[in-house]
Amino acid sequence: MPDIVTYKCPACGAPLEFNAGTQSWKCEYCASEFNEQQLQQAEPIEPEQAAPYDVREEEPENEEFNQNARAYSCPSCGAQIVTDDTTAATFCMFCHNPTILADRLSGSFKPTQLIPFRVQKEQAVESFLKWSKKPLVPKDFRSKAQLEKITGMYIPFWLFDCAVDQTLNAKATRVRSWRSGNTQYTETSHFAISREAEMEFVGVPADGSSKLDDQLMDLLEPYDYKDIKDFSMSYLSGYFAEKYDQDHNQVFPRIRNRVDQYGERRLRDTINGYSTVTVTNRSTQYQKADARYTLLPLFLLTYKYKNKDFLFAMNGQTGKVVGKLPLCIPKALAWFGSIAAAVFVILLIGGMFL
Repeated sequence: MPDIVTYKCPACGAPLEFNAGTQSWKCEYCASEFNEQQLQQAEPIEPEQAAPYDVREEEPENEEFNQNARAYSCPSCGAQIVTDDTTAATFCMFCHNPTILADRLSGSFKPTQLIPFRVQKEQAVESFLKWSKKPLVPKDFRSKAQLEKITGMYIPFWLFDCAVDQTLNAKATRVRSWRSGNTQYTETSHFAISREAEMEFVGVPADGSSKLDDQLMDLLEPYDYKDIKDFSMSYLSGYFAEKYDQDHNQVFPRIRNRVDQYGERRLRDTINGYSTVTVTNRSTQYQKADARYTLLPLFLLTYKYKNKDFLFAMNGQTGKVVGKLPLCIPKALAWFGSIAAAVFVILLIGGMFL
């Protein structure tokens, strides 16, 4: 049976949650706070054996749900916690007890590092309201029910450290013009250029979740790696967390593409003083490519409108926001109609005075 881990307050025994603002663990019941050293010195909590709930008996007709859903008993209130097969940390919807599914963070699924949250949920909500304050969004997009859905999550990432030998070949021209008497002369010189360098790239990221859009994850960068810490499950308390479903070999083509582009840009920047430069070919030989399984923080909100999914995401460390806003068609028609009416009135008044 799977192990469920919860972190309890050493003072009163209530659940502890990681506080991004103070970088400590706080008890919501007795208001006690503990730093990492104090938490480690406290009596360790043995994982509880969670009785699995047979989801297949409840929904025999839904094969996909049966294959991917898992349910466990909350160690605090006994309610059923239903997750999919990639969720590694969650909380009980009834008593809000933070729950970490330890078996999903073991073996090859155990991260080596993480970056803790620095942005609090209140800040994420404030940023969402500011970002979404547009006249043409649907009314319920900014509703209280929507705000409650903003979720702090740890997303699985692979950070690659790469050592490469890269070569680049290019054609360049240098144009010189001058006038002699009434004649204008132009001289174009052609050059073959070659560059070669040994380069190291540290911490090139690629998310390991097939559920999330890769382009969106790229837009949330950069993360500041100075905050990276050795992995401890205690940082997950109070947040959702996903384990990877794409391993380092599956995401490596994305890493290769990024390293190729970074390397070409750096070599291209060394070619100066020409009128035109055209890269003809490049090659990259990898001497080393080591991957570190790391969890990175973000806040996430999904919204379905007119059968389309819209998403708000925030970097949980830096506060950077990306997303796409829905457009309310009736509001848009009314807005453009009011503009057209105003323009018509102005033209009509102007015509009366002509």
